[in-house]
Amino acid sequence: MTDLRGLLAGTGPVLMPGAHDALSARMIQEAGFTAYGVGGAALSATQLALPDIGILSFGEYRDAVSRIMEGSGLPVLIDGENGFGDVKAVTRTVRSFERLGAGGIAFEDLNFPPRLGRPPTVIPVAEMKAKLRAALAARQDERMMIVARTDAAYAADLDEAIARITGYAALGVDAVIVPGLPDRDAYLRLRDAVALPILAIVVPGSPWFAPTAQDLQEIGIEAGIYPAALLTRMVSAIDDGLKAIRTMNGASAGAIDMGGVARLLHVPVWTEIDQRFDERTSGA
Repeated sequence: MTDLRGLLAGTGPVLMPGAHDALSARMIQEAGFTAYGVGGAALSATQLALPDIGILSFGEYRDAVSRIMEGSGLPVLIDGENGFGDVKAVTRTVRSFERLGAGGIAFEDLNFPPRLGRPPTVIPVAEMKAKLRAALAARQDERMMIVARTDAAYAADLDEAIARITGYAALGVDAVIVPGLPDRDAYLRLRDAVALPILAIVVPGSPWFAPTAQDLQEIGIEAGIYPAALLTRMVSAIDDGLKAIRTMNGASAGAIDMGGVARLLHVPVWTEIDQRFDERTSGA
């Protein structure tokens, strides 16, 4: 299977839905997508019913990602948050996710933990560069991408964001993420500033510009990451199911039935294994 680096080098933007569990990762693959992402906000919501406030521990995060990757063999980009600490923590984070087989890991320069109810801030450039250098040094397999992310576009301004990301790019990272861009022209400025692959975070309805697939193609952005597209629909589906218990005895109206769920869970595959090798049924 093509790795993430190879996909980004292809023609046309790579569309990467965000997975929050193994089943959603499997459904992404069966729907014909070629890669996916795992983000901290979705994991905080689905694993702990918490907002993205920086208190999901490294161990909780790593274990959740490991379970998600069981559901799909596609290349996956992991949101590495702030590296879960200083350069030592970044080193451990890279080594751990590389052992899991991640296709890439992105590190951001937001101050952690976030200070709720106040504007976000970014760490000093020198501190972020140290983390990126540590990440690059910790990597053993060049196929795993190290991605630099700056949130300065909305924490400060676009000029600061472009200055930061070009400095990070000069360290030898493999791709960049700059969320918080206000419009299409800002993406064009970013495209002119960096030659590395650009991964756009796409959240329609947010205050940020959400490029369409056509925008990605025309601007020359290599990938779009969709962290909320499945999460928000999952919440809506659960809400609909709870209402259906009261109004329709839990019956589904046009939704996937249990037969469809069994197909996604590969029940026939496990049935065949059971019948072939279980001594109670095989006669061995």
